[in-house]
Amino acid sequence: MLNVLLFATFLLLLPLMQAKAAPPELPPDWHSGFATEPVFDSKVFWVEAGKENDNTILLIHGLGQKGWRDWQQLIPLLAQEHRVLAIDLPGFGRSDSPAGKYSPENYANMIKALADNAGLSHFDLIGHSMGGNVALRFATRYPEYLKHLVLISAAGVLERSTFAQHSAALPIESGMVPALQELPESLQVDISQLIRDVSGELLRWEALPTPEDLLGSDEHTWARALAGQPTINAALALTQENYSGDLSSLQVPSFIIWGKDDPVTPLRTGHLLNGQLPNSRLEVFPEMGHMPVNYPERIYPLIRDFLKNPDTRSQHVADTPASKGEYHCNNQNNQTVSGVYTAMRIVGCKNIQLKQVQAQSIFIHQSQVDMLNVSVTSPGTGLQVEHSSLTATNLSINAERAIVAGNSELDLAGATLTAKKAALTNLAPNRYVFSVSELKSSGVQEWAHGVYRLGAQ
Repeated sequence: MLNVLLFATFLLLLPLMQAKAAPPELPPDWHSGFATEPVFDSKVFWVEAGKENDNTILLIHGLGQKGWRDWQQLIPLLAQEHRVLAIDLPGFGRSDSPAGKYSPENYANMIKALADNAGLSHFDLIGHSMGGNVALRFATRYPEYLKHLVLISAAGVLERSTFAQHSAALPIESGMVPALQELPESLQVDISQLIRDVSGELLRWEALPTPEDLLGSDEHTWARALAGQPTINAALALTQENYSGDLSSLQVPSFIIWGKDDPVTPLRTGHLLNGQLPNSRLEVFPEMGHMPVNYPERIYPLIRDFLKNPDTRSQHVADTPASKGEYHCNNQNNQTVSGVYTAMRIVGCKNIQLKQVQAQSIFIHQSQVDMLNVSVTSPGTGLQVEHSSLTATNLSINAERAIVAGNSELDLAGATLTAKKAALTNLAPNRYVFSVSELKSSGVQEWAHGVYRLGAQ
């Protein structure tokens, strides 16, 4: 009951993000208007700059009632060489707030309808935060429309509990809660801390209710329950999006931009996307938080160069170094390890980072380990985890038994587990969080995206 009350408290705070935007004052050479779309049966506000240019860029904003104005600083730079179109998604900015589920899927279908009505058949797409998820969903559904894809701090790709736990530290300075900035500073701090405290409790794996539990799976029920609450509508729908099986086949050249210290959408998401998208590259900026769009002078040159020369091969092709033999960590902390190893044994170690590692086997006992871009190929057990905590992003295992685990917590994003006998062998209870992962064993393929408790109690 406490968790339900906390969740309700959090939902009551979210409308602070929903103050409607004032009509914009546009430069004289910009244009604006409304377009009718059929998915929600609503009017969508649009802004156009650089009309005289041939190549078109479409911009998709994130949560918050600023809508297209999130791009105001970047549009003049993009419009030097491109025709730029920015829209307010239904429910945001000056667009209508129609009934419906504000999901990336529905938004993507709506963008396709607008593109068809406007005669846009081949354009560049840039999305920020929630808009990055919408842009990614559009790209996976309608790749033939796109020349290039740019994702800036894309939200919601990780399994919802992992994404939400990170977002519990939502800061005032992120710009994600603009209405709070109009309050006295002392009240800003109090409300921000309340959001963090509430979120930290409700976003534990067991505590977080699913949107389906709250609203049901029927879109009409969803629309009725969240009428007049566009931010909550879109935020809850965002957590349901599942990209399992969609990323590895997307060939659209993709540029991923992230703030290293992003407190809202973890940099881990950027690494996940860069590891799963076959034609991508990732650029990480320090000290930008969740809002790289507020630093146009720094991100624009890279976007411009990418649109002209979308070469992504340098980040995906590397020489294989010589083997370093075995790696042993015994009661040591704070180590970062890279390279090729025959076997790795980690016992009683904390804060161990394995990055760009290839190994024949890895054993972890009473330790805390983070992995990024780790590959294991073994004739026996690939990865054994006992009484430990493991977070892995872009983990690939090919073995007789991919993972053997007991009394452990494993958070795996972008994992590909291929096993002759069993992808997961549970010697004792384990808790798994899978994001956009694939399990293959005995000729059976399964997609995994969710929280699982496996093993005898």
